Amino acid sequence: MSASTSVKPDIRSIPARALENFDLGMFATLAVMLTIFDGGSVFGIDAIVSVVLRLVLIAVVFGLFQLAIESVRWWHYELTLEEESLVVRSGILRPKRRTIPVSRIQQSTVSTTTVSRLFGLAALECETAGNPDEPDLSMRYLERADADDLQRRIGSVTEVDTTSSEPPERHRVFTLRPRELVLYGVTRIHPKTILLAVLAWVGTTYFEADAITDLQTIVITALEDLLPLSPAVMLVLIVLAGWLLGVGLAIERMGNFRLSAGEDSFRRRHGFVRTTDADVSSDRIQLARVRSNPLHRLLGLAQADVGTAGLSEPIPFGLQWPLAPLARRDVAWELLERAIGVDLSTVQLQSLPTRARRRYAVRYALGVVVLAVGTAIAQQFVPATRAIPLPLFVPLLVLSPLAAHVTWSHRGYALLDDHIVVRRGFWTRRTYVVPADTIQNLTVSQSPFQRRIDLVSVRLDVASMPFLPGVPLPDIDASVGGRLQHRLLEDDSDDEFAETTSEYDDGSSIPSET
Repeated sequence: MSASTSVKPDIRSIPARALENFDLGMFATLAVMLTIFDGGSVFGIDAIVSVVLRLVLIAVVFGLFQLAIESVRWWHYELTLEEESLVVRSGILRPKRRTIPVSRIQQSTVSTTTVSRLFGLAALECETAGNPDEPDLSMRYLERADADDLQRRIGSVTEVDTTSSEPPERHRVFTLRPRELVLYGVTRIHPKTILLAVLAWVGTTYFEADAITDLQTIVITALEDLLPLSPAVMLVLIVLAGWLLGVGLAIERMGNFRLSAGEDSFRRRHGFVRTTDADVSSDRIQLARVRSNPLHRLLGLAQADVGTAGLSEPIPFGLQWPLAPLARRDVAWELLERAIGVDLSTVQLQSLPTRARRRYAVRYALGVVVLAVGTAIAQQFVPATRAIPLPLFVPLLVLSPLAAHVTWSHRGYALLDDHIVVRRGFWTRRTYVVPADTIQNLTVSQSPFQRRIDLVSVRLDVASMPFLPGVPLPDIDASVGGRLQHRLLEDDSDDEFAETTSEYDDGSSIPSET
């Protein structure tokens, strides 16, 4: 970018944004409210038609208002590409002028939606570590070719020569096959869509509006011919419907997944309806992870993803940049090793000290005892709790040592020269690989119980997990925790901490265990 260039969104972005900014939730609420507060002059299908006509009138008025707003926003938005920075001018009542150094950009994404494709447009978003709530740059919308050209020029991949007219050379390293795509959707829980389905069912159950009642009657009558209905059966069906909706959305989101790699960068493309084209450079990666659940491990599959400092769409329990939504275990590890530039095939994970296993057994046993005592007390005051048999806690108490062993055996770590590897979790096993130079903060804590057996817990905070409590490394030997803190925070390059001196048991190769 040798000279300044000014860019404005395509004028077709005005109707596209106006359509996308329609609040469907608001119109669903209006439909319910109009039906509930209808004067009762019409019923059944006539009531539905009446509500639809009124909603169409509201939609037209709201649409004209949105067109006016988006026209003003388009007029006041401009992006200037300078030699080493981006200058974004936006805002109507409160004009803003933001300067974004190109070197600070962590990743860029070109994406399309159903609406934007109708107009032949695409969105360009760029993220830095400075704003975890929204992209620092969001241009909706541009011609797809212009968006791709801008993505290359502003240099999400800083090692690429952005003055060259040729795009960076990349080759395909992973393609998500249909079998893995279906398994990706089926093996997820999808709590959001399940909760949405349950709330919709509860809402329609307690509303007595004629139009809703008529629709419910039609659905229930059709289902009653297939199976006997009860509240429990209906709840199961609703949960199943929400889960199936989540499966469909997950498959749509990751369909046609393709990952390409260059010398120092990755690009992923995926999506059937809403397409995503995201670019990230290897030196921006803050954290890498491989995870799997029991079904994945049974089938020899795993997921691989990485995190960068930019985070415009926070995911509560995940990273935002997938390398492989679901792949063979060895393929997932190869992609992760390529992303962080380290060979993990010969790394042996160290187990936690055996006294940590005894600590887990005592903790679980005390938890069962406290729960049993609490239940016994509650049964004296809350009759409903008497349905819980107290002898049920006996087998739970007996199984406490087994649960402790399972927890202990699925935790491990390896301290390398430039990386830290942490594995944890039984149901969802996660193995994190953290480059030492990306750690923003390291916390060593010790509870009174840990102090008795000379253990500490370490937490590694990185910029790609601003909403999570870092990567935990619990119940390691206190001497190892101290050396780790000294090595990372004081940069003692002479301290060799790849080996440990405490009572570690059998180690295991990372790829075979994950």
